[in-house]
Amino acid sequence: MSENKQKMVEIEKKESAFVLLKKKDFSALFLGGFISNMGTWFTQMAVLFYALQLVSHLPEDDATQAVALLATFTLLPMLILGPLGGVIADKYDRKKIMFSADILGIAVATGLIFANQMWHLYLLLTLSSSVRQFFYPAKGAAIPMIVEQEKLLSANGFIQTTSQLSRMLGPLAAGFVIAAFGYQTAFIIDAVSYAVSAGFILLISTNLKAPQKDEKVSVKNVFVGMRDGAKITFTDKIIGFVVISFAVTIFAVGAIDPVAVPYLNYVFGLGEKDFGMMMMFSALSGVVAAVGLSIKGKLNKKLAFMSYAIIALGICVAILAVAPFLPGPIVWLYVGMTAVGFTNVGFAIPFSTLLQSIIKNEHLGKVSGIIDTVMTGASLLASVLAVLLAKYIPISALLGIVSGIILTSGLVFIVVSKVKKMDHTAREREEEMKLFKELLKKAEEVPSLTFKKAEIDELPALNP
Repeated sequence: MSENKQKMVEIEKKESAFVLLKKKDFSALFLGGFISNMGTWFTQMAVLFYALQLVSHLPEDDATQAVALLATFTLLPMLILGPLGGVIADKYDRKKIMFSADILGIAVATGLIFANQMWHLYLLLTLSSSVRQFFYPAKGAAIPMIVEQEKLLSANGFIQTTSQLSRMLGPLAAGFVIAAFGYQTAFIIDAVSYAVSAGFILLISTNLKAPQKDEKVSVKNVFVGMRDGAKITFTDKIIGFVVISFAVTIFAVGAIDPVAVPYLNYVFGLGEKDFGMMMMFSALSGVVAAVGLSIKGKLNKKLAFMSYAIIALGICVAILAVAPFLPGPIVWLYVGMTAVGFTNVGFAIPFSTLLQSIIKNEHLGKVSGIIDTVMTGASLLASVLAVLLAKYIPISALLGIVSGIILTSGLVFIVVSKVKKMDHTAREREEEMKLFKELLKKAEEVPSLTFKKAEIDELPALNP
């Protein structure tokens, strides 16, 4: 291929990626998600440092535990309601679910304005997290209904870009706003962001009704849906392997969140503005990774890419652990946090695309719900352990243990996936799922062909 032809191919790839933003429905998800995520960061920043203020009268160890419990109360709804949210996303209109979740989000953010005790924060964060357990499975299942399969990597890249951009700009803006106008202003901004997101969702014209027929939600069909989701997840050799491997990583990472702010505050003397700047650098690398994957548009070896991301994450956490003992410790904190953003995106985008490419849309919500529950369970357990251990071992030592677990997980991941040739199998299944969608679409367009759906369902890759 000549140099000019290669350039033309590259240009076509870039255009095929950015053309997604010209689609009204995808742009609505993209922009609404960005604004909502920005508002969420205002609340997350405000809650953490407001909590430090509320517990300032306690000894340092007790204050650290009290703040760390915020993460526990955020994770509990994910563990309990994750499967329910996934089942509902597979039974009802995803557009209505997302809109309703945003409206409830407005109410919770407004409630935070009047919170003045720690138990208020625990309660409202629990409610806020509960609402999002219905929003995210619905959004994840809606994306492949709006976007063609060959553009899913780009779509997930753009969605991750909004997440990373908000991560870059949100904490920074929130730090200055909180310092200038107080915590309540941050909560008001979050409430407004939910309202804007709800407005964008109303603009979506694609039919986002679940493939399954609406039916009354009962305890029985919720548990049946959870059972089916668990069966599909763990009997699928590829998805099951990735979930178990990543659960180990999440178990380790979950120990970081509860102690991150106390670590930066007590060990390095950093406040809201410093934390916001650090998060900005972390998100900036995430934006670069997300945009790069979006433009690339195709990733043949998704599992290998994910394994490298896990190993890189372990190295990043190791840097954070030893930072207090290095010359210029603040600089090393920035180095570690900057690299963390890249590694998070390096796993999230390929994994989301893999799920959407090899799992039938009618099962995507419940499978996502089960996966979120497994990850949350691992993170919650780690959070509780971190809260308990924070009184007995230095946080830097805890981060060192976390780094070792993550690195081991990444190495095992890459060896097993290569030995079992999982990337090759995944590509075959993606191609057959693409064929399934094309044939199913033709069957729906031509009624006389609908009798072949049963044959389509029996494609080998759809029944791993």
